[in-house]
Amino acid sequence: MDFLNGSFRIGRLLGINVRVHMLFILWVAFRLSSSHGDVKFALAFLALLFGIVLIHEFGHCLGARSVGGDAEEILLWPLGGLAFAHAPMRPWPQFVTVACGPLVNVVFCIISGAAIAIIFGGVEYVPIGIRSLSYPPITEEWHRWLVLFYVINYYLLLFNMLPIYPMDGGQLLWTILWPFLGLRRATLVATQIGLGGAVLLGGWGMMMSNYMLVAIAVMGGLTCYQRMMAARSGFIAEEFLSVDPMLSDKRRTGFWSRLFRRRPKMSAPLAENPNPGGWESKVTAEDALSAQVDEILEKVHRHGIQSLSYVERQTLERVTRLRRERDAGFPGSLNP
Repeated sequence: MDFLNGSFRIGRLLGINVRVHMLFILWVAFRLSSSHGDVKFALAFLALLFGIVLIHEFGHCLGARSVGGDAEEILLWPLGGLAFAHAPMRPWPQFVTVACGPLVNVVFCIISGAAIAIIFGGVEYVPIGIRSLSYPPITEEWHRWLVLFYVINYYLLLFNMLPIYPMDGGQLLWTILWPFLGLRRATLVATQIGLGGAVLLGGWGMMMSNYMLVAIAVMGGLTCYQRMMAARSGFIAEEFLSVDPMLSDKRRTGFWSRLFRRRPKMSAPLAENPNPGGWESKVTAEDALSAQVDEILEKVHRHGIQSLSYVERQTLERVTRLRRERDAGFPGSLNP
C-alpha cells in the first residue's frame, strides 16, 4: 500500500515535507462530530496529540540524518505518524533512527513531569510504571493542559514500546538482536514476537471495544507477516546489503549540516564540467545492479514481498546465487 497516495502537503521544515492523509481529515471530522458539544476542547486535544506525534516523527528523521541517512517525508494519518527515514542498513544507525522517536517523548515526560511535581508538591501526580494517575488539584487552565501534555507523552511512549513490528519497540528489538543473530534470524524472531503481540493487542482491543487498537493490531500483524515471509524467502539477508554512495557522501558533511540540511558555502562558482559523462562512465554494472537490488528491497520493506514482479524476484535470486558463489570462491560476476 502506498501511504502517500491520497495525501497532501501542509508544510516543509528542515527539508522534510509534512503531509496529511485524507483519512486523517475524515477521522478528525468524525471525532469532532462525536465530541458531545465540546468541540473547542476536542479540537485543541487533537492538535496537541498530533503535534506531539509530529515532533516524535521529526525525531526519527533527525536521528536518521545524524548517522548519515536522510528523510524527506512525514505522513500523518489516523493511526499516528509515519516517518519515511532511510538510514544505513547497519544495526547502530538503524537503532539510533528508531530510538530518537521515543527519546522525544522521554524528554517531554521528564520536563513536564518535573513541572507537575514542583507545581503540585509531590510525585504522586506523576505516573510511574502503569499505575493510575492521581489527578492533581487543578487551579489554572494551563495546569490542565500541562497534565494532558504529560499523560499523552507518557502513554504514547508506553504504547510505542510494545514489541510489535513496525512499532518502535518491535524495531528496537530487531536492531538489538541483529548483531547477535544476523539480519535474517533477527527479523524472523522480531516478527514472530510481533505477531504474538499483535494478536494480544487485538484481543484486548476487542474486549475493550476499542476498534482503533484493533486496527493498529491488524496493521502491525500484517506488517510482521510480510516481513517474516520476506525473511523466510531469503529476501532479507546480509548478502543483499550494499553501501549507498549517496549516504556515504552525507557522512562526509558536518554533523549539524546533515541534521538541519545546511548546504555548504561555495567559495567560487562551479566551473563547467570539462568531461561531461565522465562520472557516469565510472559507474560499474555491479554498482548499478546493487542499486537495483536496494530499490527492490525497499519495495519489499514498504509493500511486502507479494508486491514484487517476476523480473524483480528473478533479479534477487540471481544476485543471491552469484554472491554465494563469490563468497564460496567460485568465479562469478554481478554484471547483468
